[in-house]
Amino acid sequence: MNPKAGERFALRGKLDTLNAEIIFLQTLSLNDEYISDLEDLRGVVRQLQACEAGGKSFDGGLSLWGLSEDEIHTRSHNPRDYYGLGHIMPCCEMRCESAGLNVLRTLVRESELCAWRAFGDEDSLRLCHVLNRLSSAVYILTYKYLPEGYNHEINFSAKKG
Repeated sequence: MNPKAGERFALRGKLDTLNAEIIFLQTLSLNDEYISDLEDLRGVVRQLQACEAGGKSFDGGLSLWGLSEDEIHTRSHNPRDYYGLGHIMPCCEMRCESAGLNVLRTLVRESELCAWRAFGDEDSLRLCHVLNRLSSAVYILTYKYLPEGYNHEINFSAKKG
């Protein structure tokens, strides 16, 4: 069997893609705060890469922009309470910075799925959990960079026709 065909190698590739996408988004922006916020995300991705490559658990809590894991989770599930807008319906009107974050969020989610396939043991579940929270963190960061007046929300109560 090819040693590079396994699920852990696929996860390494996804984490590399995350890191590359963050750098790419940073190069596209002239907004120093956006670049800094992305660098905070990249720091977490680098930690995850080191843990996975070294076979170590992700120790400690995830904290981004002064928010704990629990706060990130709560904000991502209740955005109207924190940002005055329900769950975002992505569209071209969200503009480049938020659209880039939306792409990044999907890549984090793909990485999380790879991690779940790669690991089944308890020691590695923390890495999966951190990726889950990281996707939530990217989601709430998207709200920060939406253009003023953005009002496209997902309507979860829409009836199927």
